[in-house]
Amino acid sequence: MRLLDRHVLRECAIASALATAAFVFVLLAGNVIQMVLGAVSSGQVTPWEACELILLLFPTVLPYALPMGILTGLLLTFGRMGADGEITAMKASGISLWRIAAPVWTVAAVVALGALWLNLEAGPASEDDFQKVLLGSTQLTPAGLIQPGKLNRQFKGLLIRAEEKEGEILKRFHLWQVDDRGQVVQSVRAKEAKLSKSTDVAGRSVLRIEMRDASMTTRPGGDDTLAHPESFVSAKQTILEVPLSQRPDEKGTYMKKLRMMTGGELLAAMDAGWRLPEHPTAEQRATDRMMLAVQFMFRVSTAISVLSLTMLAVPLAVSVGRSETSVSAGLALGVALTYYLLTSMATWVKDPAWCPEILVLVPNILLAVIACLLMRKAARY
Repeated sequence: MRLLDRHVLRECAIASALATAAFVFVLLAGNVIQMVLGAVSSGQVTPWEACELILLLFPTVLPYALPMGILTGLLLTFGRMGADGEITAMKASGISLWRIAAPVWTVAAVVALGALWLNLEAGPASEDDFQKVLLGSTQLTPAGLIQPGKLNRQFKGLLIRAEEKEGEILKRFHLWQVDDRGQVVQSVRAKEAKLSKSTDVAGRSVLRIEMRDASMTTRPGGDDTLAHPESFVSAKQTILEVPLSQRPDEKGTYMKKLRMMTGGELLAAMDAGWRLPEHPTAEQRATDRMMLAVQFMFRVSTAISVLSLTMLAVPLAVSVGRSETSVSAGLALGVALTYYLLTSMATWVKDPAWCPEILVLVPNILLAVIACLLMRKAARY
């Protein structure tokens, strides 16, 4: 039996490793093109720093590549073994399909623990270091932190969007200043803007914004919208200085996002609070805790998917049989994307009463149930 287990594990390991490497390459290439090459071309980072950024991306993409890679590898391996009659021969020798799959599932459980560590510790820490490398290269040029065409939240209390960026110049610039409740208190638009870090007369760190063809709208107190602004100002050229609120434990100018927080930081924030106003209501506390819990359980669920997708892969491969590599990869991708879609839908729930932190685990439970049903059916033949 040990010889048989080693044979099955070796075949599965080779196929899964190759498939995982392929998915890592695809995911890594997408992130490199989107985030690293743009930073290099704009002079935001040096080539050496770009290499460091690419290395820091590995722990962030590996947890997503592992489930898809293992699923693809097992579909290919067990599909080939079924088509070649190896599975039939093992059954004829009195070895059940459950016994054949047992060592594969055991190894998958160990890999799932590794994925859990990546999701809760290594991945967030790497993404945090990724931002710090960018910040270290752009401390004197905050514009380098701005990604064009996206809503940027690097500065606490500020939302910034620029449709285009040419060097240090941000074109079609939009800025929204929000209060502790997340309500917009000031809206700024400009044809062009240039950001720089400075200090005011009190020695506080401020974001200096030099704008051309700008307009600024301020919300009156007690109004949650900008429908009836308290003031509206437009100017051909103007300068706006916005205080930079920093986390007490961070020296950088960006605010640490949920995805950059380790598992321990998420658990600590559940007790201490994360984005709460000075005097939060019970509903605000519940929502804040829910956001942190959903992020934590989403990472746990993604790690568990390594095991649940492995459980599904064995009976699915035996039932489908041998097929072209592209067909197996397509089937694996379809199953994985369906799983991620269902899990993401659970994170979209914003009402704490629905317990979205529990809902994110439902896709794994469904996969396990479907896998057991298919396994029972496949084991009969």
